[in-house]
Amino acid sequence: MVDHSSTSSDRGRRSPRPTDEDMLDAASAVFSEAGFHAATMDAVAARAHSTKPTLYAHFGSKDELFARCAELAADTLRSALFTAYSSASELPLEQQVRAGMVAFFDYATVHPARFRLLFGPHTTGTASAARLRLMSETADAITQLIRNFTERHGRRPWTTSAELCASFIVGMTVEGARHTVVTDSLDPATAADFTTHFAVAALRNMDPHRADAIDGRER
Repeated sequence: MVDHSSTSSDRGRRSPRPTDEDMLDAASAVFSEAGFHAATMDAVAARAHSTKPTLYAHFGSKDELFARCAELAADTLRSALFTAYSSASELPLEQQVRAGMVAFFDYATVHPARFRLLFGPHTTGTASAARLRLMSETADAITQLIRNFTERHGRRPWTTSAELCASFIVGMTVEGARHTVVTDSLDPATAADFTTHFAVAALRNMDPHRADAIDGRER
């Protein structure tokens, strides 16, 4: 007679198999810490509590795994930002700016490995491309928010000036979050608030004639 009690007990103690997202999170952590070239599939498998054959079966290669990590990081951050922009599109200026800032800083805090993969010191290859696409799409969205705001307040529509302001906001948001999470480990909520006030003060105190000059309306 075979005693199955120990087998059942062992089965009950086993950790659940990691999901694809678990493995991508583990890979993102390894890639963001070591960089693509120094990272190994052995290190990723150990971090994911999985095996190299499993990683290759699910993702094909180290290059493909890195690309999937970059795509996941960019897609989830894009979703968080665009949800925030949409929900705040009819709110006052400061609340619109704050919504995007908070979403960005929250993402950097909740998903530090994904954030570092896109914006950290080891960003390269497909992660760099994903970051550039994300920043371009974000700048386009902010440009439209700025144009909508100026039109609702009876100002002449900003064209190139809105694009320039949007690029400033994207840049200060990225650098502010990078400084907060990667460099100095500041309190994210306080840093997001500070960055929001900085951006809003700049927009509110902008001389409209400066925007006209950029947009080619000054003679």
